[in-house]
Amino acid sequence: MGVIPILFEQPVARDDWDGLGHVSKVAREVYGVSVAADESCRSVFDAQKIVQESLADVINIKLAKVGLLGALEIIKLTRKAGLVLMIGGMVETRLAMGFSAHLAAGLGCFRFIDLDTPLLLSQDPVIGGYQVSGPVYRFTNAGGHGGFLDWKENDQKGLQE
Repeated sequence: MGVIPILFEQPVARDDWDGLGHVSKVAREVYGVSVAADESCRSVFDAQKIVQESLADVINIKLAKVGLLGALEIIKLTRKAGLVLMIGGMVETRLAMGFSAHLAAGLGCFRFIDLDTPLLLSQDPVIGGYQVSGPVYRFTNAGGHGGFLDWKENDQKGLQE
């Protein structure tokens, strides 16, 4: 039993538009694999270029790159064009990822969810908020997104350094 990929995320340098279009076409037509534009999509303008020139099948939205209003514009543009949406993040705490997770859950239009960047941190400075168990995200009924920065813990660490 082999592994069959379903998605290649940003297989070329971020400004290699020709390469992105070529890899997307070959991956789709020859292998049936979608290609996501990640680093290549840093703005609404980039998303428009990707859509108009059919450079990728999926657009990965990261709120840290485009902000909420930019994300909403890209979502509208991508859905109208019939492309697939992905939501991801930079290396961020569960505070930021919690907002992204709530956006994804609230809109329900993302096929790919990649919000695991808090796992790359050596410690989790967040109290409460969503919980992750494998592919399942559990949200609380707390106000906002329910996560708070552990100021006491972080103040202690700052004093020790």
